[in-house]
Amino acid sequence: MAFTLRSVKVPPNSASLEEARSRVFDFFRQACRSIPTIMDIYNLDDVVTKSELRSSISSEIRKNSHVTNPKIKIKKER
Repeated sequence: MAFTLRSVKVPPNSASLEEARSRVFDFFRQACRSIPTIMDIYNLDDVVTKSELRSSISSEIRKNSHVTNPKIKIKKER
């Protein structure tokens, strides 16, 4: 199954902290709803559980919980 990202548009930055917070919650919900599909595509059932993936996503989001200015760009860790 091939996916194309050409139709995916990068949303504009959030205007306020409340909007950014709402968008993060929406992203988290969407990511959690996608977990079963991702597990099927990549055959992850023997490697990791759904709850482990959910907590991994949650911990990555919480790494940026200290940010109070929505205009700050977060650096990716390598």
